[in-house]
Amino acid sequence: MMASRINIAIIAGQLVVGGAERQLYLWLSNLDRERFNPVVITLHPGHDDYWEKPVEALDISLIRIDQKKNRLARLLEIIRHLRVHQPGLIHGWHTFSSVYAGLAGKILRSTSLGGIRSSYSAIKGAWATRLMRLTCDAVLANSEVTAEAYRGGQKIKKQPVFTVQNAMEPEFEEREAVRKQLSSAYGLPEDALWVASIGRVDPLKRFDVMVLLASMLADGSQDVRFLLIGDGPEKPALEKLAEELGVTDKFTFTGEVPSANRWMKGFDIFCFPSVDEGLPNAVMEAAAAGQPILGWRLPYMAELFPNNEMVSLVEPFDMNKMADALKALLQDPELRAQMGFAAQSHVNENFSLERYIYGMGSVYESLLKPGLQARK
Repeated sequence: MMASRINIAIIAGQLVVGGAERQLYLWLSNLDRERFNPVVITLHPGHDDYWEKPVEALDISLIRIDQKKNRLARLLEIIRHLRVHQPGLIHGWHTFSSVYAGLAGKILRSTSLGGIRSSYSAIKGAWATRLMRLTCDAVLANSEVTAEAYRGGQKIKKQPVFTVQNAMEPEFEEREAVRKQLSSAYGLPEDALWVASIGRVDPLKRFDVMVLLASMLADGSQDVRFLLIGDGPEKPALEKLAEELGVTDKFTFTGEVPSANRWMKGFDIFCFPSVDEGLPNAVMEAAAAGQPILGWRLPYMAELFPNNEMVSLVEPFDMNKMADALKALLQDPELRAQMGFAAQSHVNENFSLERYIYGMGSVYESLLKPGLQARK
C-alpha cells in the first residue's frame, strides 16, 4: 500500500545564483512528488533571483515573503501561508531561514529541520545559529566536517544532526567550443594556459591570491591567463589590485555568469583559494570535468579528496608554495591529466545525484517517523 502524500515546506533565505540554491533546485526537481508535496517560501523577493522561475517551472508553489524590519511580522506572515499548506515538515534551507522554520514548526506543531550550507566557523557565533539550536527539531548539514563541529558545539539541547553531502549534475560544454567562446568574448588567447575559478567574490574566498599568483608568474616563459567568474563586494578591490600589480592584461574578471560551471572543461587548472567553506560545488564540478585542482590544505578539501594524488594542496597562506605548486602543474600536462582523471573518478563515484536524492529523502522520512535518530 502506497504511503500517503506529505506536505512539506522549504524556507529559503534567497534564490540567487549560488551553490546552496542550486542544491535546492536539484532536490526539488528530483524529489518523489508522489510522496512529498512541496511548497517553497523565499525571503528575498523583488530582486529577480535566478532560481525563482526554474522553481515555479517545476509546478511548485513559490511564496514570496517581503522583507520587513520587524521579524515578528515576517514570521506571522510565514505562518499565515503555511496554515493553508499544513506541512508535516518545515525545512529551513539556509541557517537564518531555519529560525523561521523552527518557530513556525512549534506554532503549527510541524516537525522542523534547520539547514547549514556553509562551514560551522562561518555561523558559529551568529544569532541565527543560537536560535536554530533552540527552535529546530533537527539540523541538516552538507558537510561531515561541519556536522561534527556543530555537534561539538551543542551544550544544552542535543539535536539530531544529519549530513547529506552536495551532489553534481554535470552538464559541460566541450573544451574546444568553450575556448572559442571565451576567446571571442574576453580576448583570451586560445593557445595560452587558463587558470580559472568560479564563485562569489567576497573576502573569505580569497581571490586576491589569484591576482598575486598572476603577479608572481608574470615574468615566466609560459603564456598564462587568469580568469575569475563571479561577482561580489570584493571585485572592485581585486580589479584595483590587478592594476597596481600590473597584471590587468593577464587577469580577466567576467562578472556573474549563471551556469558558468558548463565552461569547466575549457580551463587548464582550477584554482580555489577559499579559506572557509562547507562543501563547495565549484570544486566538485571542476573535478567532475577532469580539471586539476589547486587549493589550500583545509578540512573541506580533505573531505572531498581523501587522497593527495587527486588534488594539489599547500599549507594555507604560503604564497611561495602555492606559486610553486601552480608552476609544477603548468609545466607538466601529464600531471594535470593524471590529477584531473583521479579527481573525476572519485567525485563521480561518491557525489552522484542519485546518492544525494536518496539521502535527502531518507532524512525527511526519518524526521516524519517517531523516535528519529541522526545518521552518523
